[in-house]
Amino acid sequence: MQNLAGFSRLRPHTLDSKLAPEGVITRRAGFLSFCAFATFVVDAFPAASRVRARVRVTPGPMASPEKPSIGRTLSSMATFASSRVHEGENRVVHVTTGDANIGYHHKGNAISTGKYNPATFFPKGLYEQFRRVANLYFLSVAIISLFDAISPIKPYTIWSPLCLVVGLSMAKEAVEDYQRHKQDHEQNTSLTERFDGVSMTQCEWRDIKAGDIVRVVRDQSFPCDLVLLASPLDDAVCYVETKNLDGETNLKLKRGVEGCGACGARGEKGVKALKALAGVIDDGRTNGDVPNAPTAATSSTRSSSLLARTSSLLRSTSRRQEPAVDPPGARVECEHPNNSLYTFTGNLDVPRAAYDGPLTEDDLADPTRKKKVSLVPYNVLLRGSSLRNTEYVFGVAIYAGHDTKVMMNSSAAPSKRSQIELGMDRVVLLMLLLLLGMGTVTAIVCGVWIKDSSRRAWYLRTSEADMVFNPSDAPLVGVVAFLTSYVLYGYLIPISLYVSLEFVKVMQAAVFINRDRRLYHAETDTPMRARTSNLNEELGMVHVVLSDKTGTLTCNSMEFFKMSIAGGSYGAGVTEIERAVAKRNGNPLPPPPTVDARGNKIKSGPIEPGFNFRDDRVEDGAWMRLPDKDVFRDFFRVLAVCHTVIPEGEPTPETVCYQAESPDESAFVVAAKRFGFFFRARHTSAIEVDEPSHDGTSTSTKRFEILNILEFNSTRKRMSVIARTPEGSIVLYCKGADSVIYERLGFVAGGQAHAAATQAHMDDYAASGLRTLCLAKRELSESEYASWNETYTAAAQSLEKRDEKIDACAEVIETELELLGATAIEDKLQDGVPGCIEQLMRAGVAVWVLTGDKQDTAINIGQACSLLREDMDVHVININDLIKLESDRAISKEDFDKRGRASVAAQIKKGIAACDDCSARERDMGVVIDGRSLAFALEPTLAPDFLSLGTGCVSVVCCRVSPLQKALVTGLVKDSGKITLAIGDGANDVGMIQAAHIGVGISGQEGMQAVMASDFAFAQFRFLERLLLVHGRYNYKRVSRMVTYFFYKNIAFGLTLFAYNLETRASGQVVYNDWLMSAFNIFFVSLPVLALGCFDQDVNQKSCVQFPHLYKQGQENQCFTTKTQLFWALNATYVSVVTYFFVFYGVHAGEADSKDGHAFGLWEVGTTMYTGIVLTINLQMAQMINYWTWVQHCAIWGSILIWYACNAILSDTDRYWSTYSFQIFTPTVAPTPKYWTATPLIVFVALLPDLIVRASRRLFRPEAHHLVQEYERLDKRLRASGAREDEKSGAGAEALAAAEAGAAAGPRTAAASGGATEAGTPIKPSQVGAEVHATPPPSRQKSAAGDEDGDGGGVRRASEDEGETDSRRSSAFSSRRSSLDRKGPGHRRRASAERIDVEQLSGNLRNYEGMLRAMEKQGLDVGAQARRGTEHSAVGASAAAASRASTATHSRDSSVISEPEAVSEEPDPAAPTDVDEKKKEEDESRDAS
Repeated sequence: MQNLAGFSRLRPHTLDSKLAPEGVITRRAGFLSFCAFATFVVDAFPAASRVRARVRVTPGPMASPEKPSIGRTLSSMATFASSRVHEGENRVVHVTTGDANIGYHHKGNAISTGKYNPATFFPKGLYEQFRRVANLYFLSVAIISLFDAISPIKPYTIWSPLCLVVGLSMAKEAVEDYQRHKQDHEQNTSLTERFDGVSMTQCEWRDIKAGDIVRVVRDQSFPCDLVLLASPLDDAVCYVETKNLDGETNLKLKRGVEGCGACGARGEKGVKALKALAGVIDDGRTNGDVPNAPTAATSSTRSSSLLARTSSLLRSTSRRQEPAVDPPGARVECEHPNNSLYTFTGNLDVPRAAYDGPLTEDDLADPTRKKKVSLVPYNVLLRGSSLRNTEYVFGVAIYAGHDTKVMMNSSAAPSKRSQIELGMDRVVLLMLLLLLGMGTVTAIVCGVWIKDSSRRAWYLRTSEADMVFNPSDAPLVGVVAFLTSYVLYGYLIPISLYVSLEFVKVMQAAVFINRDRRLYHAETDTPMRARTSNLNEELGMVHVVLSDKTGTLTCNSMEFFKMSIAGGSYGAGVTEIERAVAKRNGNPLPPPPTVDARGNKIKSGPIEPGFNFRDDRVEDGAWMRLPDKDVFRDFFRVLAVCHTVIPEGEPTPETVCYQAESPDESAFVVAAKRFGFFFRARHTSAIEVDEPSHDGTSTSTKRFEILNILEFNSTRKRMSVIARTPEGSIVLYCKGADSVIYERLGFVAGGQAHAAATQAHMDDYAASGLRTLCLAKRELSESEYASWNETYTAAAQSLEKRDEKIDACAEVIETELELLGATAIEDKLQDGVPGCIEQLMRAGVAVWVLTGDKQDTAINIGQACSLLREDMDVHVININDLIKLESDRAISKEDFDKRGRASVAAQIKKGIAACDDCSARERDMGVVIDGRSLAFALEPTLAPDFLSLGTGCVSVVCCRVSPLQKALVTGLVKDSGKITLAIGDGANDVGMIQAAHIGVGISGQEGMQAVMASDFAFAQFRFLERLLLVHGRYNYKRVSRMVTYFFYKNIAFGLTLFAYNLETRASGQVVYNDWLMSAFNIFFVSLPVLALGCFDQDVNQKSCVQFPHLYKQGQENQCFTTKTQLFWALNATYVSVVTYFFVFYGVHAGEADSKDGHAFGLWEVGTTMYTGIVLTINLQMAQMINYWTWVQHCAIWGSILIWYACNAILSDTDRYWSTYSFQIFTPTVAPTPKYWTATPLIVFVALLPDLIVRASRRLFRPEAHHLVQEYERLDKRLRASGAREDEKSGAGAEALAAAEAGAAAGPRTAAASGGATEAGTPIKPSQVGAEVHATPPPSRQKSAAGDEDGDGGGVRRASEDEGETDSRRSSAFSSRRSSLDRKGPGHRRRASAERIDVEQLSGNLRNYEGMLRAMEKQGLDVGAQARRGTEHSAVGASAAAASRASTATHSRDSSVISEPEAVSEEPDPAAPTDVDEKKKEEDESRDAS
């Protein structure tokens, strides 16, 4: 009989009535009774219950596996029935080789990620397919078609296309799900090793269960979540790669549980420790066995054992039980399964026989008591990660299968649908309403005719008809007629639209986007990845780009650049951002020196990866000759000790390789090495550093004993290490943001010696675009540390709110710090970022940058990357004065909140007024807001005002933003109705990426979390320009025109059926053959629309980049507006009416149709009308195509040939299959001249109005792309004609000016800017060039001069010849540049920068309010991070004031129109504002000129 000790270990409250009501207990008891009876019956026949067990065994002793049986399956069902009864407050896992954990019902390790299985594939798959309105409608039509008395067409004509469309979609689902099941099977059958009580035995992953001891060898993946016990390396550490888990390729160090190192020993010592850990008794029994239990039980013994176990289960459900005696093995108590990859809370109770660590006096007093060891994330090995550089590890399985953290994180990303697709669904519903309306009209006509007029048609014998045409029951006849028309008019609903659209989107994503070589990053071998095809066309409609900075706009390749130590600033370099800002201000800095003071050549770029520092005052040991050399030594010790870096390779400065979790940590360690403090080795409780002696004559290895590590996180914004130094003292080394370090500095009368100077240096570093970090230390006494460590140990072993308790302990010890200095790290801008942002702004895309940097850093980086330009007004919102008062304790927290909220509200209102003024002056505006102000601006009362201000700006920079605030800002902008695109590279950007309409991930230094959560992924920010302006624009125009064309062709075809049905008094008579009607959407008109969706281009790729204003067509959704849809519906109506009346009342009006005098019958006339419809629809596509390839030719002319071929084949096919088409086309219609002469006339009359509208629009009201097409044609013609260079330059410049002017003005004003003269007569592009000139932006002029492949987006020019030709060309283009500076698109208001009134936004912020509710439900505070740290400390108040005074310098003196206010007083409306003064000056200047 099995021991139920582990199973019955319940907490007293687990059977509380709230958790297990009486009814639930009763039902479970009944179920368990059934299980007991079934178990007895099945086990009475042991031969029937045996199945063959497939177990792979490695050589060596092992316990024979227990063969599965039906009885065992039923016992598992009994366990499942009682699972909830055994859920406690914490998860309990017994380390065992038996069944001690069976009562807790932990999940097995087999996984299944498939959506379907053989039993659910058809029901679930059909449900997914018929959720679509079109498919559901056709299903109802197909069902009605089964009734011959109602349906006018044969059932197979409906069922065939429906089954084809649904079948293709389900086949796609089946293939995708098969791949998922295949991957699951590969993982479930992977091999690993498990301890069976005697030795390690090979088994499959799916056989692992919680509590097993598992061994994983080098380069293998972990089969489940394990607690690391031991490894062969020193201090039981191992190296883990988490690339498949979170995308990070750098190795991470994991540490074994304290005191369990013996488990990793080889030989008998290791086996003995494993047995003690698993509770294996010497006679072979485990803590899951009971004495005297047979090893090979008979069927009756097994039955009695199962009955006893089931009766125990029944007793456990009927009354409370006290916890049983704890099994002898180890026991893990931890948190329940969750999806947090980087947190873990738990304790491990280790038997004394397996513990070899230090013991306390309490442990020695009670040798039988298990040793409790706290577990931290460093002790946990997660499924999905792999073992590297370590021979093997031992671990205990704590979470298995779907309980593992990686599986808990495998929930599907938020479902996103494009605006075109949502609009398409609305159109389908409207078409369905139209169909119902037409059916109602048909029913009324039929009912009225049957009742009033049918008796006069005596030859129809309606008096003898059944219910379908019974004159005495007109209402019933109307209902039947409605159902008949419901089937007949089904061609209005495009059943093939969804399949065709899916095919086109897959082609766009998999072929054109993923294989675009210009989106491939060769340096990192990273191609473009479209992770979804649902949002292809949405890329062409983006209004706002929300971007992270670090790793997205910058390289995230940190280089140690400058430092401040003991009040002195060191580092002679000049950053790229300083050079860019100076160049934009017109004061370019000289190039960097190429030789040093000694005449040695200076190497360009960093000295070594992570280090780009140059200063002779401290290099080569010169710092040891400075008076503050002790401060320098402590500074470098912080760099060398306070980190989590892992050294790899030979421990020499030349060969060592540092593995860090972030690039800045690696830069710090490299910097310490360069200054003589070489970090050489890391152990579990110590690190080794080579240090120079105090006199600098020698170097020795020092050992720092690591006592505690207080880790960095986004809330603490600091990291501390408590170490025992080689001198024997205990020192806390701390590094973090200046906002948190300064407020924890020790109090000294007059302030610490170098605090103010260091703050000033950090402000200077920030103004140069550098990332700053403060370094500090604190010496601790032995008693102080011992007292604190006792509290910290208790907090670390706590299972409830462990993180909060540890943070509270850290707050106690991280005080009274001594400031050592600050570091400054350069993170360079990525290549092409300024040009990309400038192009996006010219395209009407607003750019929001959400960064964690300080305000000055963000402003300078914004200027360097063209986010904040000299031709732009910048409005700055901050409350630095209030922050200073709060830091000085001059105001209370409540007073700060009240005054800060009022000040931010006043600044936002002032910004709205300035925004309206900029709009009136056609001038762009940007906003910069700091973190504390943003926390107030995101409150529900101010959010509409802040959003209104943001929508009126072309650029917004939000500083000191937390990950929660990034997601909230994204949701807020999304509520404005604008299409948002969020782009980032790190885990802190995932919320923002998933909240936006489109998420883009940068595969950079921060791992792949952002990529895995994104919709599109690439390597460099600059690729966004091509993705949006080329692929996005093409996809939008292709898909939108494709969808409208689909409805056009179906309306045109369906209305001919409606017209003829009315002609026959709604009798349901069809005019086309059933087979031909079924082939309409499949063969006759489907191929051209697919070619349009895949290959059409209105302008070439180079022009898309050269004229970014073309992108505004997608932003305004011009190709899918209600007006456009109505135009196509009217065009389709016209085509159907013309075709019907032309055929029935013109071509075949009653006279003879053939030479022998015979007139065409119904099916011959129907063939003529069908031919006119097919040719008209296909040639309408020919009028729409802008870019002809052989694919379009094959699609259009091939579809027409297919139509004639099908008629010919059906005409000569057996009557049973061809039905009414038998002997119709070949012997009757084809030989008739009237048929061949009438068809071109029908097509010409049907297409003539559309042709006239297109020609008139191009001549009199040209759209932007029309003018660009004229420029392309002229440019091509000039190149082909071999014109002289000066002629090509002049004519091309004039055409370019016309195209650029029309593109910049947009379609609404294109006519005014260059489409027609005042008299309304058409003019040529060359004439337009004399009125409005334009040229590529300044950042593009260099590439414009010689870019021949179009990659740079410049204008193609001829070779640079010397002499008069070159001078004339330069003069022509220079005049146009000056024209652009005066009135060109550089100062136009962007389409996306039209401010939305606050009244329109109030009450309509659904996404924002939903996210707020979700955050409140989870107990998250949006402003918590901003409130925990101040922008400046009290000690650095003077430096903060100087920074505020110099804000105008950073923000272009003439551009900053608002300064932060410290009080909430409203400005005097009568007083002149900066805006008024500036406007007055501009007016005076304009009048003078």
